[in-house]
Amino acid sequence: MAPGSAVPSIPHANGRGRGVAIRLFLTVWLVYGAHLTSNVVRETYLAVALGDRLSIRVDPFLGLHPDLFEMPGRGAYINSNPGASMLGAIPYVAARPVMEALFRLKPELVAPKPPTTYDDPRLNRSRFMNEMRARGLDVKLALAAFSMQLGLMAPLGAFAAVVMYRLLSLRLGDERRALWLALLYAFGSPLFFRSAFLNQNAILAHLVFFAWALLAWPGQAPESRGKRWLAAGGLLGLGLLCDYSAVPLCLAFGVWALWEGWRAAGFMEAVKRGAILGAGALGPVAVLFAYQYAAFGNPWFPAQRYMPETEFSTSGVTGFTSPTLDLLWRNLLDPAYGLFAFCPMLVAALLTPLLRRTRGAPPPGESLFVLGACAGLWLFNSANQFANLQWNTGVRYMVPAVPLLFVLLVPVLVALPRWGVALLVLPTLLISWAVSMLREDVLTSIERLFTRGPTLPLLIVLRKTAAAYAPFLADGGAYLGLLGVVAVGVMVWGLWTFPARVAPAG
Repeated sequence: MAPGSAVPSIPHANGRGRGVAIRLFLTVWLVYGAHLTSNVVRETYLAVALGDRLSIRVDPFLGLHPDLFEMPGRGAYINSNPGASMLGAIPYVAARPVMEALFRLKPELVAPKPPTTYDDPRLNRSRFMNEMRARGLDVKLALAAFSMQLGLMAPLGAFAAVVMYRLLSLRLGDERRALWLALLYAFGSPLFFRSAFLNQNAILAHLVFFAWALLAWPGQAPESRGKRWLAAGGLLGLGLLCDYSAVPLCLAFGVWALWEGWRAAGFMEAVKRGAILGAGALGPVAVLFAYQYAAFGNPWFPAQRYMPETEFSTSGVTGFTSPTLDLLWRNLLDPAYGLFAFCPMLVAALLTPLLRRTRGAPPPGESLFVLGACAGLWLFNSANQFANLQWNTGVRYMVPAVPLLFVLLVPVLVALPRWGVALLVLPTLLISWAVSMLREDVLTSIERLFTRGPTLPLLIVLRKTAAAYAPFLADGGAYLGLLGVVAVGVMVWGLWTFPARVAPAG
């Protein structure tokens, strides 16, 4: 449905629509929160530095992560853009009073601790954990990571699911189907996997989706178009503040703005809409330049220019070359981090331009935009040699393409018979839950799910560190994992069946 077309009669404004949206939000937040991990990533250190000291320097944490580096005479910084850390600092600051009260009550939690074992073949994990223990930072950093997941990543993912539900309700004219599709988006896409801890790629995906939804929302008034382009620019600028992989997506939106303006009123209108989009991005981009100037003494270059040389940073220009054939296929199909390996149903999104008169199908120009934006991101990430490091993290660099491809997938799912939908959706849900639960590559996660049973990521970490943190899990504690999964399922069931006081669920 094109912007400006008639809006189907959907009861979003009444209690029923609100009740569904509230329960959808709580469901996604609860399940995402249950699948959190204690991973302390490079962005966590800057978020803690901002929350504790209003500082962008991470000197107290140098040596705890390979992506923290020191510039002589300037201090230590993270090898990443600061946007995700700035957002993560907000829930961390909110949680600090509780954490500080806990540490006053039990000071041994932040006291230096002797080395222990971490039952994992990746030796760096054991080394970094013991370094944290030696500095008395292990519990503090784990709690900081929890605050950022529960206070940012989980609610942001839940809000995105609600926006998807609202949008698809309008496009399809069917609330029930829109709800199931929104749940599929939340739990069948790699956003589930990447929301277990503070992650700039998942945040960028949400920001891109919100920008797209603003511009493609059905029934919007023509006079609101300028404000929507301005807001979209702000969201995209914030995405760039989080990660430079936003560049090809920003360019795609820029082309959309120019093309829309040209079709509406010619050259001057094209320039105007492009300028409005750029004006919206000015604030976050200015923050990015200010950060780079304060950290590195030059506003124009990213952290990768100043980090110590690594295997991939010496390739091309600070790790950027022309797209390589190896990364072109691995970014899509490698079981360790390929987008379609982690979410096979998204392959069907490529069929949308072939559909005719299917309910919910986007206009041809919109399909072309989505495919062009995703292709640009794919080429960009296949030229970034740091993408080779994804084998240790799972699907990551291509995650910002997920919401756009999912929107194209919807009309395919609507057009297919039920058996066709099942062939696409059921394997994808299995993969998504397995990797989100077990945090390994696709094949390993599925194998462990069927041989060891369901569990939760935090229980896996506690089992691996049982000698220090959870002796009761030394024997494996498989029953606790199953109980945890069942408990989450019961709470979700209760959300949708218990009589609502605020509004009926529908």
